[in-house]
Amino acid sequence: MLVLLLNGLYAVGQLLGVGFRVMPVAALLGLAAWALYTLAFVAVFRAMDLLDQHPPAGYVLAFAWGGLAAPHLAMPANHAIQSLAAKFVSPEFAAVWGPALAGPITEEFVKLAGVMLLILTARNQFRTELSVLIVGAMTGLGFQVVENLNYTLRSAMNFPSESQVLPVLGDLLTRGLLSGLWTHAAFTAVASYGLALFLFRRDRTRAQRVGMAVLCFALAWAMHFVWNSPWMEDWFSDDLAGLALLLLAKGLPVLLAVALIWRAATLETGAYLHATAASLVPERDLLRDDEWLRLGSPLARWRVRRDVGRAYGRRARRLKARLQRHQLRLVLKAGMFGRGPRTARHERAIRRLRARLDAIFPDVDCLCR
Repeated sequence: MLVLLLNGLYAVGQLLGVGFRVMPVAALLGLAAWALYTLAFVAVFRAMDLLDQHPPAGYVLAFAWGGLAAPHLAMPANHAIQSLAAKFVSPEFAAVWGPALAGPITEEFVKLAGVMLLILTARNQFRTELSVLIVGAMTGLGFQVVENLNYTLRSAMNFPSESQVLPVLGDLLTRGLLSGLWTHAAFTAVASYGLALFLFRRDRTRAQRVGMAVLCFALAWAMHFVWNSPWMEDWFSDDLAGLALLLLAKGLPVLLAVALIWRAATLETGAYLHATAASLVPERDLLRDDEWLRLGSPLARWRVRRDVGRAYGRRARRLKARLQRHQLRLVLKAGMFGRGPRTARHERAIRRLRARLDAIFPDVDCLCR
């Protein structure tokens, strides 16, 4: 894994080196734009308490695999498949359909391979379906960001005018805002859900679990195929509005499928957290009844933080957020290791934060119920 990551890092470094030599402004703006784009995704994941499923190193490795190793492995395979399409059908066919034929096969496989490697490396860290999905989403996000940076630099080099800003803004609009919610992060999350079903649906036979994993991979492949294909391009005009409508027509079904999968994974994760907390964290000063009920709902916990912030200000919201995160980490670690030294830090933090909230905002818990 380390060798593949280093090879990918070298390839990305070469790309950036060429970009800074030829188009320094575009390279700098593109790097900054896609870095901020990544941070926006991470902020959303953090706000929904999704990043508490694993240590930070797990997400760094997932993002690095998606952004460094996966493109390095997929690129030669993509070229080979498109060359075969040109040879056995025609160059025109390969130019139009090559991305749809090559990308879904190679890219979905190598991204999912990274998720599988991380699961094999730290199997004990993966206790819920959501823990697999968020790693898949981070892997896909890494691929998405590096691919977008690559396209940004190439479009800047081939831009018809001398502007180094317009191609960056154009790619950020089309590849970021209009495409960001339903491309690689979504595809890999769908494929990773198959792995989650294989790992955790022990009530099913092995053949059924393998079938569910294959079905999810096939769904991710089909989404990617349709996204890369020229289908529906004739339905819309060639201007920016037509492009936006085309991307929405292709992307909204993907977003709907991902939302349904995330909903199912959240329900499974909630059931696991409730059962774990009931058996291993019975103390009501650590986890009150209303907090126990919201363990399985990231959106419900976010609403509580929002209401606390509106009523008592940012300080109270930050304290409530820290309290919730320590509670979630306590339950997750108790499920992995049992109660002991690994959970004691979170127990102390919960009691300390609870005391601070009660002292500064005595009726804050009434608001949360």
